[in-house]
Amino acid sequence: MATIDHLFDSGRGRLGNLVFYKMKGRNIVRTKPGHFTDRKSPAQLAQRQRMQAINNFLKPFSKLLGLTFDPESERLTARQAAQSYNMRNALAGEYPNIYADKGRALLSRGPLPVPVRAWMEVVPEGLLVQWENGEEAAGSAANDTLLVMALFPGHSSCMYQFSEARRTAGQYLWRIQPAVQENAFPGVWIAFSNRLQMSNSVYVNM
Repeated sequence: MATIDHLFDSGRGRLGNLVFYKMKGRNIVRTKPGHFTDRKSPAQLAQRQRMQAINNFLKPFSKLLGLTFDPESERLTARQAAQSYNMRNALAGEYPNIYADKGRALLSRGPLPVPVRAWMEVVPEGLLVQWENGEEAAGSAANDTLLVMALFPGHSSCMYQFSEARRTAGQYLWRIQPAVQENAFPGVWIAFSNRLQMSNSVYVNM
């Protein structure tokens, strides 16, 4: 891969085995990946599955990550930063059964405090999400508002809601009754936002 300053400055697309695109204001050109027929080693196969596990897990959250995940670097997109973090921290199992651990994964990242614990229950109106705040949530953090995120089994995109529920409320009723009635209980995460910054996400157990 190489960066270009003026050549094909506004170009995007393919030319032969070259691919042109822009990322974070930079013009990038790279070669298309080749196709290899050589047998992969166990370590290479394991690494491939690690990448696939994280990509498959993050794909339904792709649009949301742009709003929630602090890349901590101008050279990374939020999606790339989320991929890098979760590759290092959220994988479990051994090849050929490597998977993304929902409890260790992050779908948002930022400096705001997280609750001491969080839990939820199914009620007739939907999902009742509850959390317990720690001392660090006092003061200005008390006005942070709740973000809830959910992924139902077999769905290609996530559901999420930037709510008006404040951290001090301690609970939020998420009215997604039709989906809950399908008996396909989702993976649910919560985070807090002050409109400028996010907290890390927290996986919520049933």
